[in-house]
Amino acid sequence: MKLRRLWRIVLVGGLLLFAGGAGMRVYAAVTLRLTEQHLISSRPASPSSLIASLPRANEGSEVGNLPAEAAPSRIELPDFGLWNNLEAVDETAAKTLSNSGTVGLDWDVSDAGWHIQSGWPGWGRNIVVAGHSPSLDPHTWPHSIFRQLAYLTPGNRIKVTAGSRIYGYVVAAVFAIPAREAATPEAAAWIASGSGEHLTLVTCWPPNTAAYRIVVVAVPEK
Repeated sequence: MKLRRLWRIVLVGGLLLFAGGAGMRVYAAVTLRLTEQHLISSRPASPSSLIASLPRANEGSEVGNLPAEAAPSRIELPDFGLWNNLEAVDETAAKTLSNSGTVGLDWDVSDAGWHIQSGWPGWGRNIVVAGHSPSLDPHTWPHSIFRQLAYLTPGNRIKVTAGSRIYGYVVAAVFAIPAREAATPEAAAWIASGSGEHLTLVTCWPPNTAAYRIVVVAVPEK
């Protein structure tokens, strides 16, 4: 009798654990799907339309608005305790996937790379930073900003260190571009020089996949 009761307890406990695990998986899948839909629907029409719709920072209101004397070397999400040291990355020639066999340009990739063709803080151009998700270095991933990009919201703060100065930016837009569109001119426009100072962050999402490119656009703090 005691043995039968024990088996009943074990069976009920196992069913509860199974149901709980399955429930968590369903919840995670639903949450991922909702996040995906939100990121896709949040995509602005173009960089110019987004920048034109944003209020301008007060020129010269902070020391950080002075032109940087060196390239960006560090980026932080201070509200989340996340950061990366930045490595300069350049374009390299690469074969495209087209049948014509034409040679196109692609970017070197690092755990956190500042595109050297983009701007420096304080110089009135687009500053582009892209990184791996997850990081190639397992010691980097726990503190990497790229684990958080898809979940940032307008108003979140970003800090960029360049030379001896720290520049503050505020998130203005967070959205996703499907991987199949990543090589289109419309997608490439987000990492072009552009007009008006802003910061653009790019990573793949969800982690360990390349289904989407997450793009975060931030403007200088007032």
